[in-house]
Amino acid sequence: MLTLSTASIIEKNKISSTGAWVMAIELHHPEGNILLVNNTEDLTLAGKKYTAFPFKLEDINEDTKQMPNVKLSVANVTGTIQRLVEKNKGLTDCEVNIRVFNTNLPDIIELEETFIINASQSKADWVVFTLGTDFSFSRRFPPVRVMKDYCPFKFKSVECGYKGYAQSCNKTLKRCRELNNSVRFGGEPTIPQGGLYASNSK
Repeated sequence: MLTLSTASIIEKNKISSTGAWVMAIELHHPEGNILLVNNTEDLTLAGKKYTAFPFKLEDINEDTKQMPNVKLSVANVTGTIQRLVEKNKGLTDCEVNIRVFNTNLPDIIELEETFIINASQSKADWVVFTLGTDFSFSRRFPPVRVMKDYCPFKFKSVECGYKGYAQSCNKTLKRCRELNNSVRFGGEPTIPQGGLYASNSK
Protein backbone atom coordinates (compact mmCIF):
# COMPACT_ATOMS: atom_id res chain seq x y z
CA MET A 1 0.00 0.00 0.00
CA LEU A 2 1.26 3.46 -0.90
CA THR A 3 2.28 5.56 2.10
CA LEU A 4 1.99 9.28 1.51
CA SER A 5 4.18 11.87 3.16
CA THR A 6 2.64 13.87 6.01
CA ALA A 7 2.54 16.98 3.83
CA SER A 8 0.73 15.09 1.08
CA ILE A 9 -1.83 13.63 3.49
CA ILE A 10 -2.63 17.17 4.65
CA GLU A 11 -2.88 18.32 1.03
CA LYS A 12 -5.09 15.37 0.07
CA ASN A 13 -7.48 15.95 2.98
CA LYS A 14 -8.07 19.62 2.26
CA ILE A 15 -11.67 20.41 1.34
CA SER A 16 -10.39 22.54 -1.50
CA SER A 17 -6.93 22.39 -3.03
CA THR A 18 -5.28 23.99 -6.03
CA GLY A 19 -2.78 21.15 -6.30
CA ALA A 20 -3.03 18.31 -8.80
CA TRP A 21 -1.50 14.84 -8.83
CA VAL A 22 0.66 14.41 -11.91
CA MET A 23 2.63 11.54 -13.36
CA ALA A 24 6.11 12.11 -14.76
CA ILE A 25 8.60 9.87 -16.53
CA GLU A 26 12.35 9.97 -16.95
CA LEU A 27 13.65 7.91 -19.84
CA HIS A 28 17.38 7.17 -19.79
CA HIS A 29 18.87 6.57 -23.23
CA PRO A 30 22.34 6.56 -24.85
CA GLU A 31 22.12 10.24 -25.83
CA GLY A 32 20.87 11.54 -22.49
CA ASN A 33 17.63 11.67 -20.51
CA ILE A 34 14.11 12.67 -21.51
CA LEU A 35 11.86 14.09 -18.78
CA LEU A 36 8.14 14.29 -19.53
CA VAL A 37 5.13 15.20 -17.40
CA ASN A 38 1.53 14.43 -18.28
CA ASN A 39 0.42 18.01 -17.85
CA THR A 40 -0.63 21.07 -19.85
CA GLU A 41 2.53 23.01 -18.99
CA ASP A 42 6.16 22.32 -18.14
CA LEU A 43 6.92 21.72 -14.47
CA THR A 44 10.03 21.70 -12.29
CA LEU A 45 9.74 18.70 -9.99
CA ALA A 46 12.32 17.57 -7.44
CA GLY A 47 14.80 19.97 -9.02
CA LYS A 48 14.35 18.70 -12.59
CA LYS A 49 12.49 20.38 -15.44
CA TYR A 50 9.88 18.14 -17.05
CA THR A 51 8.41 18.93 -20.46
CA ALA A 52 4.63 18.80 -20.81
CA PHE A 53 3.91 15.90 -23.16
CA PRO A 54 0.99 13.45 -23.52
CA PHE A 55 1.54 9.87 -22.41
CA LYS A 56 -0.55 7.14 -20.81
CA LEU A 57 0.24 4.15 -18.64
CA GLU A 58 -1.87 1.00 -18.73
CA ASP A 59 -2.49 -1.37 -15.84
CA ILE A 60 0.19 -3.96 -15.13
CA ASN A 61 -0.31 -7.20 -17.05
CA GLU A 62 0.22 -10.13 -14.69
CA ASP A 63 -0.50 -12.98 -17.10
CA THR A 64 0.84 -16.17 -15.50
CA LYS A 65 2.42 -17.18 -18.81
CA GLN A 66 4.92 -14.31 -18.79
CA MET A 67 6.71 -11.88 -16.52
CA PRO A 68 4.60 -8.88 -15.37
CA ASN A 69 4.77 -5.94 -17.75
CA VAL A 70 3.07 -2.63 -18.38
CA LYS A 71 2.45 -0.62 -21.56
CA LEU A 72 3.63 2.99 -21.70
CA SER A 73 2.32 4.97 -24.67
CA VAL A 74 4.00 8.28 -25.52
CA ALA A 75 2.48 10.66 -28.07
CA ASN A 76 4.09 10.46 -31.51
CA VAL A 77 2.66 13.67 -32.96
CA THR A 78 6.08 15.29 -33.42
CA GLY A 79 7.92 12.09 -34.37
CA THR A 80 10.71 12.95 -31.91
CA ILE A 81 10.30 9.83 -29.78
CA GLN A 82 9.98 7.60 -32.84
CA ARG A 83 13.24 8.94 -34.29
CA LEU A 84 14.96 8.30 -30.98
CA VAL A 85 13.60 4.75 -30.89
CA GLU A 86 14.73 4.01 -34.45
CA LYS A 87 18.18 5.47 -33.84
CA ASN A 88 18.81 3.49 -30.66
CA LYS A 89 17.66 -0.06 -31.44
CA GLY A 90 14.19 0.40 -30.01
CA LEU A 91 15.62 1.71 -26.73
CA THR A 92 15.60 -1.90 -25.55
CA ASP A 93 17.07 -2.32 -22.04
CA CYS A 94 16.92 1.42 -21.37
CA GLU A 95 15.67 2.41 -17.91
CA VAL A 96 12.44 4.31 -17.29
CA ASN A 97 11.56 5.97 -13.98
CA ILE A 98 7.86 6.63 -13.37
CA ARG A 99 7.14 9.20 -10.66
CA VAL A 100 4.06 10.77 -9.07
CA PHE A 101 4.02 14.31 -7.68
CA ASN A 102 1.54 16.77 -6.21
CA THR A 103 1.98 20.16 -7.86
CA ASN A 104 1.63 21.92 -4.50
CA LEU A 105 4.52 19.81 -3.17
CA PRO A 106 6.84 19.70 -6.19
CA ASP A 107 9.93 18.66 -4.24
CA ILE A 108 8.38 15.45 -2.89
CA ILE A 109 8.36 12.29 -5.01
CA GLU A 110 5.28 10.49 -3.72
CA LEU A 111 5.81 7.34 -5.73
CA GLU A 112 8.66 6.10 -7.91
CA GLU A 113 8.95 2.87 -9.85
CA THR A 114 11.76 1.79 -12.16
CA PHE A 115 11.27 -0.35 -15.26
CA ILE A 116 13.31 -1.59 -18.20
CA ILE A 117 12.13 -1.27 -21.81
CA ASN A 118 11.62 -4.79 -23.16
CA ALA A 119 10.11 -3.83 -26.52
CA SER A 120 8.81 -0.83 -28.46
CA GLN A 121 6.41 -0.25 -31.33
CA SER A 122 5.82 2.94 -33.30
CA LYS A 123 2.29 3.75 -34.44
CA ALA A 124 0.83 6.78 -36.17
CA ASP A 125 -0.21 8.53 -32.96
CA TRP A 126 1.74 6.74 -30.24
CA VAL A 127 5.04 5.03 -29.52
CA VAL A 128 4.21 2.08 -27.28
CA PHE A 129 6.84 0.74 -24.90
CA THR A 130 6.53 -2.59 -23.12
CA LEU A 131 8.07 -2.11 -19.70
CA GLY A 132 9.21 -4.85 -17.38
CA THR A 133 11.90 -5.57 -14.84
CA ASP A 134 15.50 -6.39 -15.75
CA PHE A 135 15.07 -9.82 -14.12
CA SER A 136 14.68 -12.82 -16.41
CA PHE A 137 14.46 -16.54 -15.73
CA SER A 138 16.34 -17.08 -18.98
CA ARG A 139 19.32 -15.06 -17.78
CA ARG A 140 21.90 -17.05 -15.90
CA PHE A 141 23.05 -15.80 -12.54
CA PRO A 142 25.65 -15.03 -11.38
CA PRO A 143 26.95 -13.39 -14.59
CA VAL A 144 30.44 -14.89 -14.21
CA ARG A 145 31.57 -18.48 -13.82
CA VAL A 146 31.96 -19.45 -10.18
CA MET A 147 33.89 -22.57 -9.17
CA LYS A 148 34.94 -23.99 -5.83
CA ASP A 149 38.71 -23.99 -6.27
CA TYR A 150 39.34 -22.02 -9.44
CA CYS A 151 39.80 -18.27 -9.83
CA PRO A 152 38.36 -16.76 -13.05
CA PHE A 153 40.45 -13.60 -12.83
CA LYS A 154 43.35 -12.97 -15.19
CA PHE A 155 46.64 -13.11 -13.28
CA LYS A 156 47.78 -9.60 -12.23
CA SER A 157 44.59 -8.02 -13.58
CA VAL A 158 42.70 -5.35 -11.64
CA GLU A 159 40.37 -8.01 -10.23
CA CYS A 160 43.28 -10.24 -9.23
CA GLY A 161 45.19 -7.39 -7.64
CA TYR A 162 48.51 -9.29 -7.33
CA LYS A 163 51.53 -6.98 -7.64
CA GLY A 164 54.37 -9.28 -6.61
CA TYR A 165 57.23 -10.83 -8.58
CA ALA A 166 55.68 -14.22 -9.39
CA GLN A 167 55.22 -14.81 -13.11
CA SER A 168 52.54 -17.48 -13.09
CA CYS A 169 49.51 -18.71 -11.21
CA ASN A 170 47.51 -21.90 -11.67
CA LYS A 171 44.43 -20.06 -10.34
CA THR A 172 43.87 -22.35 -7.36
CA LEU A 173 43.18 -21.19 -3.83
CA LYS A 174 46.37 -22.95 -2.69
CA ARG A 175 48.48 -20.93 -5.11
CA CYS A 176 46.66 -17.75 -4.15
CA ARG A 177 47.57 -18.39 -0.52
CA GLU A 178 51.19 -19.04 -1.46
CA LEU A 179 51.25 -15.60 -3.07
CA ASN A 180 49.60 -14.03 0.01
CA ASN A 181 46.71 -12.88 -2.17
CA SER A 182 43.87 -15.14 -1.03
CA VAL A 183 41.75 -12.14 -0.05
CA ARG A 184 41.32 -11.50 -3.80
CA PHE A 185 40.63 -15.14 -4.72
CA GLY A 186 37.79 -15.17 -7.26
CA GLY A 187 36.52 -18.68 -6.59
CA GLU A 188 33.95 -19.69 -4.01
CA PRO A 189 35.30 -22.31 -1.60
CA THR A 190 31.96 -22.53 0.24
CA ILE A 191 29.94 -23.99 -2.65
CA PRO A 192 29.48 -27.79 -2.69
CA GLN A 193 32.16 -29.98 -4.24
CA GLY A 194 31.76 -29.89 -8.00
CA GLY A 195 29.34 -26.98 -7.82
CA LEU A 196 29.43 -24.82 -10.92
CA TYR A 197 27.34 -21.95 -12.21
CA ALA A 198 27.78 -21.58 -15.96
CA SER A 199 28.66 -18.16 -17.24
CA ASN A 200 26.83 -16.21 -19.94
CA SER A 201 30.23 -15.59 -21.51
CA LYS A 202 31.33 -17.80 -24.34
